[in-house]
Amino acid sequence: MNKDALHLLYRGEKFSLFEIVEDGCHLVADYIEGLPEADQKKMMALLKRSADHGPPRNIEKFRSLGDGLYEFKTFGVRIFCVFSKGKMIILTHGAPKRRQKGDPDEYEKAFRLLERHGIERK
Repeated sequence: MNKDALHLLYRGEKFSLFEIVEDGCHLVADYIEGLPEADQKKMMALLKRSADHGPPRNIEKFRSLGDGLYEFKTFGVRIFCVFSKGKMIILTHGAPKRRQKGDPDEYEKAFRLLERHGIERK
């Protein structure tokens, strides 16, 4: 794993949240900062709560997409992630919700980012 490609976003009681940094861009933090303030607050609250207590069991907030890929969800906003060794959750990138059933292009982007930076998923 290329540790230089990861940035600690939040260290919780159960998990540490890291984001991928690519070419100086913080893919998740920059995405969240570009959201309306209400959406920023909702997503950050969800991420921090998940780091402190574990991801929610409510599929409206967090769900498996298969192949070790997951998504955090708030209304209209998605943050893709994987679990990694050492109680780490690696956040790959964010995207707006475009489809009811998910967006395969965004899944592929997450897998490309993970592969490019040598990040293994659990």
